[in-house]
Amino acid sequence: MEPTTDPRYRPPTSDIDLADAPLDLEPASRGRRFANLLIDYVGAIGTVFVVAFAWALLGGDLSILEGDSTSRDWLLGIGAMLLYYLPLEAQFGITLGKLITGTRVVNEDGRQPRFMQILGRTLARFIPFEPFSFFGTPPRGWHDSLSGTYVVRRR
Repeated sequence: MEPTTDPRYRPPTSDIDLADAPLDLEPASRGRRFANLLIDYVGAIGTVFVVAFAWALLGGDLSILEGDSTSRDWLLGIGAMLLYYLPLEAQFGITLGKLITGTRVVNEDGRQPRFMQILGRTLARFIPFEPFSFFGTPPRGWHDSLSGTYVVRRR
């Protein structure tokens, strides 16, 4: 069956370009950002717990979690952050903390960030003293400014 060329069945068009429309976005407050940090920290730990529990149920060896190893702890932390932040922020623009506090992550145009922005944002969280970058005004952390993203209130 060939597509019809009948003009009655074409989608409507408009001369308005919404890509250039100004967006009215309100940056998230310091308090909301701090609540995001606390809630998301618990969420990342929960992610490690769920993954370790599923791994153990499937018969995986958890002996690597025993003993004292700084490099293992770093790798576990990086893995937890990647598993927690990447899928949630890349797909939905929110995490558990952002859902609870009514915020979301957007790019500089106020739209959903690209995957590479979210990856850069997640990796930038490992910069030493990064949490102290929120003491500026407005409260925009290095993981925001380096990735070209903002955390704003949802309406």
